Amino acid sequence: MSDLLTQKEIDELMASIQSGANVHSENKTKNKNEIKPYDFKTAKRVPRDQIKTFNVIYESFARLLVTYLNSILGVPCDVSVVSIEEQTYIEFTNAASTVSVLSVIKMPPLKGSILMRLSPELAYCVLDCLLGGAQSPSKKHRMFTDIDLVILEKIIRQILLLNNDAWEKILKVNTLLEGIETNISFTQIVPPNDTILLITLSIEITGRESLMNFCLPYTSVEPISKSLKDRLINSGSITSENSSENTKNILKKIEPTNIFLKAFFN
Repeated sequence: MSDLLTQKEIDELMASIQSGANVHSENKTKNKNEIKPYDFKTAKRVPRDQIKTFNVIYESFARLLVTYLNSILGVPCDVSVVSIEEQTYIEFTNAASTVSVLSVIKMPPLKGSILMRLSPELAYCVLDCLLGGAQSPSKKHRMFTDIDLVILEKIIRQILLLNNDAWEKILKVNTLLEGIETNISFTQIVPPNDTILLITLSIEITGRESLMNFCLPYTSVEPISKSLKDRLINSGSITSENSSENTKNILKKIEPTNIFLKAFFN
């Protein structure tokens, strides 16, 4: 058999190579101009101004809480705001531990129910400090007894009073405890795909770090959303002059920007 290719075979080989290059180039162009679908159901609904307002509120709450915990537990404590993020309620419930201390609360004038969650690590740590336990990390989460829940309920009612104080400069609220559950499945305060604002606080007690969450449905926050920024300005946390100056600077920078838009309708 000859090792040399005929002219016909050479032409076929070159054609196949050229065809492959064209396909690769075409795929590259397609990927570059690929239209990404946009799901309006998952669009961000909470403006950054409101996130800043909630950050001010819960930074104040953290300072009040650390003072309270130091006084009742008699051990070194530290509280800080870890994150304030927007997500769906089902994302929150899927990420939460099966066993938690879940307080269903009302916060008029906010509408609907709000959820405050103490992680099992935090609840056990508080109980250990109050009852003279070993204060060592629990390897396995046990179910809470009725006595545990009675003790924790008294602590939670005091924490809710601190929440009122933290909100006072922005909005006067009256936080009321509706009930306590230990299973996340029994606290369906909103439909699974509804948007919530999740505030996460890190609480460190005797070197043991645990979490507390506030779950605020967007349907609860939306009716007062327009007034939150104005109340934040009036409280002195930010000044209207700075806010106005920042707006002017941003508009000045984006004014000469050219943006090409093209809309496709099916």
